[in-house]
Amino acid sequence: MAKRRDKGEERALAERRIRTLLSLARTEHLADRGSALPDRYAALSLRVAQKYQTGLPRDAKAQLCRACGAYRTPSTSRTRLSGGRIAVTCLRCGAVARRPLRPHSRSTADQTEA
Repeated sequence: MAKRRDKGEERALAERRIRTLLSLARTEHLADRGSALPDRYAALSLRVAQKYQTGLPRDAKAQLCRACGAYRTPSTSRTRLSGGRIAVTCLRCGAVARRPLRPHSRSTADQTEA
């Protein structure tokens, strides 16, 4: 009889791989060798997250462009504050990622019921 896949274990391994790839991308970027390795590592981490349906950790979302897979640095992205949101524009593909400036808080109606 075939052994069942443990999806929780696969996802945990995928998250470790994502973090490893992003740390390698950061190391390569800081070494400033002018190579395309940081972008390659970022694109691979995005593909791993998609394959195992884990999603990216919050810090990883800020480090890479979901549209083109590029590793975001201050020289490859532009960050703006507008309307209570942080808008990060990738200067390679032009995609804009918008995130709330503050996390959502519970509404006052929810707080009175609790």
